Amino acid sequence: MNYKIMAFIPIVIFVVCAVYLFFIIETSQLTLDIDFKGGTQIFATTSKPVDSNALKTLLAPYNANVRTATSVSSNAVFIDFDASIKTEDVLNTLNKNGYTFNEYSVQTIGPVLGSSFFQQALIVLAFSFVLMAVTVLIMFKNLMPSVFMILTVTADLTETVVLMQVIGIKLSLATFAALLLLIGAAVGDNVLFTTKILRSDQKDYNAIIKRTFKTGMTMFAAVQVAFAALLIIAASTVITQIAAISIIGGTLDVMNSWALNLGLLMLYVTRKKIK
Repeated sequence: MNYKIMAFIPIVIFVVCAVYLFFIIETSQLTLDIDFKGGTQIFATTSKPVDSNALKTLLAPYNANVRTATSVSSNAVFIDFDASIKTEDVLNTLNKNGYTFNEYSVQTIGPVLGSSFFQQALIVLAFSFVLMAVTVLIMFKNLMPSVFMILTVTADLTETVVLMQVIGIKLSLATFAALLLLIGAAVGDNVLFTTKILRSDQKDYNAIIKRTFKTGMTMFAAVQVAFAALLIIAASTVITQIAAISIIGGTLDVMNSWALNLGLLMLYVTRKKIK
């Protein structure tokens, strides 16, 4: 197996995603939910499906963003607009045009408070990442395998955030919670095969990889099915966002764990054995 090519492809993907993420941050194109940028959100439920495009056209004067979600039992509508706009005006426009909802709630967050939430979320994410890195270093007491694992988790987070931006999932408190979950989940497979490979002889590597890959894919499939069920059934925006990001991040982690990390690790241990 050519471990150089195996590790090269995910490294290229990671670099491209890192450059793209840096670009959208520098150009202020990072899309944030009202949790982090401030604004007002109307969350409503209805028994009838809602055409999000028609509703967005109706609310164009308010520059509102409209999202819909469908569950087994109900339909949910999320309407986001600037905090300076009166909620009563938006609700009156909806009522006059025949949009009546079974239940609705209104959430308003000021821009300053939203910015404060965003800064705190970044600090928590960075702190969690640092603690993970320290734990890995203490566990293996070996710099290079620890660096490979930290690089893998970094790639998982970077690529997940980029895909979120591409498909339109905004950064919010819920999505940050999902990213924190991803840090822990991403370490699982890597610890499994890294520990076994570092403690084994070169002749056992292929057997170890096959066994741990089977275990890792079983864990991956079980988790993905559970989150897919949440994504299909739940109408809650928090639950669906966490489920979607967990599915995206878990899928990317398969590539980064079993190509990037494993490829670099095998290059390291095989060269070390030769020396």
